[in-house]
This record gives sequence, C-alpha cells and structure tokens, in this order.
Amino acid sequence: MRPQLFVVGIAALLYLPSSAAAQGRMPHQGAGALGAEGAVFMPKQDGMTTGPDFGGFYEYYLTARDGLRMGAEWSNPRVDVEHTDGVRQIRVGADLVHNWEGGKIHPFVGAGLGAYFLQPRDNGHDIGSSDTKLGGSILGGVEVFTAKTFSVKGEARYHIVSKSNGYDPSGLALTIGVKGYF
Repeated sequence: MRPQLFVVGIAALLYLPSSAAAQGRMPHQGAGALGAEGAVFMPKQDGMTTGPDFGGFYEYYLTARDGLRMGAEWSNPRVDVEHTDGVRQIRVGADLVHNWEGGKIHPFVGAGLGAYFLQPRDNGHDIGSSDTKLGGSILGGVEVFTAKTFSVKGEARYHIVSKSNGYDPSGLALTIGVKGYF
C-alpha cells in the first residue's frame, strides 16, 4: 500500500463525527486522540542523507493543556554514497505534550523517552544484528483545527539517541500529520 493512500485513509476515518462533539472544545481533560504523520528524517550522522519517516500515535489528555502521547515511528535514513544502504530505525515511546489555547490554532511543545530499534541494511536487506537503544526526543509544532474534532499538525522533533556500533541515530524529523479527537 502506498503511504499516500494510507494517510488519506486514516484522515477519512478520523474525520468521521465522534461523541466528542457533544463535549465542546477540544482538547479537554479526559479526551483522546488518534493521529498519523509522515515526515522527512534528517540524521545527524555524517555520510547519511535524509530518509522517509512515518508514525502513528494515541494521545490522552490529562488536562485541557497537557497530554500523554504514546506512539511508534519508523524512519529509514540512507547512506550518501549508496542510497540502497541505510539504517532502519523504529521508535516506540511516550511524550508529555503541552499545548496553548489559540482558538483554531494550538502551538505545542513536548519531550519524551523511547526505545529505538536499529537495523543496518545493505541493498534493501537486513545485515548484522539489530540493536536497541534508549533515547529521548524534544518537539514543538502547531496544530490547526479544521473541525471541532479534527486537526492538521506540523511538528519538528529532534531525537537524541546514543551511538550504536559507531552510528549516531540522532536527528531531526519534520512531520505533517492529522489528528482526530474523541
């Protein structure tokens, strides 16, 4: 399945009316949200170039301004010289996210921790053993509500991960995504 069709499908599902519409303004304490995002990942490592990055998440609102986001993210930065080589990175983690009320526009910042699963690849095939590292992330962005329970978001997220076999998996992900509240 092509990534564009996946994102359009998720967006269509998230846009469906939900019971949250009866509860007023989003987000509110106890609200939940599902989201999907696509990105470009720019690794810190010399000799590597940008690669795709896709993720999905569930966010639970502890208060109207603070949420706990749990999610997974897949990225695949490439080697400069041979673009069929790279390191697949999968993050499973949680972030604390704070947003500011701005009517239809909600800026936000956050930070979190996650497990990073790293797998070197050569010509599209896994090589060597995989490695798991603990890492952190800091993030910021803006969410624009297009309906009471649906928003489009842009986010910059910097991953801070310790080196694995001489490779530095840290880097910046610039994402565009959708989010549906319930």
